[in-house]
Amino acid sequence: MLDVLTALGANVAAPVAAAAGYALAEPEPVTARRSAAVRLHARVAAAVHAAVVAAGATARPPQAGRHLYADLGPLRDALGARGVGDAQELEEFLTARLGMPAPGGHRFGDDLAALRVRLATGPLLDGGTDERRAECLTTPDPLELPHVQRALIGLKSVFDDLRDAQRWEPPR
Repeated sequence: MLDVLTALGANVAAPVAAAAGYALAEPEPVTARRSAAVRLHARVAAAVHAAVVAAGATARPPQAGRHLYADLGPLRDALGARGVGDAQELEEFLTARLGMPAPGGHRFGDDLAALRVRLATGPLLDGGTDERRAECLTTPDPLELPHVQRALIGLKSVFDDLRDAQRWEPPR
């Protein structure tokens, strides 16, 4: 990495170079933290997946990474009743309701008319402090932490409202 940066004429400060060299050597503390982060995001992604699918949307089960890509097409009527007809409007709707970025699928090459969204796990773990974020990595059950529970309950509530609106039919 340092050879590439040198070839590009980039100057790396000595402390940054030392830290990068240490991390790239993958010592046990670095690999342990990475493993803990992978387990953490996998558990949160599974909880997000369960909430999205329970609401009637579709999403492939999470395999890796910190994002879940969901198709809210099955909830089109409920979303339409809320003024959401495309991925841009879905992005705006969910970002406002969830209090976290929810980029629409159009940002990733999908058709604007497709009601797809990418949901990240990171914002659900952010308790507002470095200590709370670190606690997520070290606790045996991060889904039981109050700030994580609140975030997941909020997400589930948004999707449950869409599911309930989709099932509701006005009186005839």
